[in-house]
Amino acid sequence: MPKSLTTSENNILRPEDFDPPLKRKEATVPGYWMIDELSAETGYSVRKIQYDIAGKPQSKTPPKLKGYKAGAAFLVPDADALAYIKECRTKTK
Repeated sequence: MPKSLTTSENNILRPEDFDPPLKRKEATVPGYWMIDELSAETGYSVRKIQYDIAGKPQSKTPPKLKGYKAGAAFLVPDADALAYIKECRTKTK
């Protein structure tokens, strides 16, 4: 995250900072985003987001997004998910 111009602390993204607002109202897992929630926000497929988390060994693509595998699901921390959504929204503009 970039640092603020007035302080040495990092800027923190919050869900209310997004325009248009985020579609997710309540988290399935508090503090984390699931892949299907990220897919709904970004418009990317679930498979693409899985590749962004785990990388793609066939083409030797490294992971772009920090996530954790919990059973059959991937969980992405709030701060990383919000940064990913912001990046995806600015890419499509």
